[in-house]
Amino acid sequence: VAKLTASDAAENDQFGISVAIAGGTVVVGSRYDDDAGTNSGSAYVLRTTDGGATYGQVANLTASDAAVDDNFGFSVAIAGSTLVVGAPDHNGERGAVYVFSMTDGGTTYIQEVKLTASDAATNDHFGCSVAIDGNTVVVGTTNKESVYVFRTSDGGITYVEVAKLTASDAAENDQFGISVAIAGGTVVVGSRYDDDAGTNSGSAYVL
Repeated sequence: VAKLTASDAAENDQFGISVAIAGGTVVVGSRYDDDAGTNSGSAYVLRTTDGGATYGQVANLTASDAAVDDNFGFSVAIAGSTLVVGAPDHNGERGAVYVFSMTDGGTTYIQEVKLTASDAATNDHFGCSVAIDGNTVVVGTTNKESVYVFRTSDGGITYVEVAKLTASDAAENDQFGISVAIAGGTVVVGSRYDDDAGTNSGSAYVL
């Protein structure tokens, strides 16, 4: 019913590296978009008002502290009026996640908070995956073998890190956290290089 592209599409932007949807709102990541510097990245918000027959671009989001090669938009998630965007190469590839809130029915998004890991280190790639459900945001890493859980109790103004999840049989280079999902109190984590069924056979953990 629709093929979506960015209003300022350019070669090598990688529009579509990540996607998310909630109701009539679609979010699309474009990790190599250059709006805030080379490969800084952006996330596009598109909405439908005719039941999905057409979608119009209503926002192009970038980080308030965007920098070259951040890869903002590598991961995206949305729930209700809250939008989450990962930038796994921000700050020496430590990574960061940005939380935006919708303020006027879907046409304006305001950056509320920037999330980082309490034990952030170079090359963690925090934000390679993100998920949200209600007041809880889940963030994956690639090189830390960890997933972080954040929760807000003030409507999204602040988030507190409430848990750090690891695999019971964690091993180096499993990439536990390369993908994450959440529904209610259940978190699912992908570990694409886990070797349980052979080298790099992969697995998923339910926590």
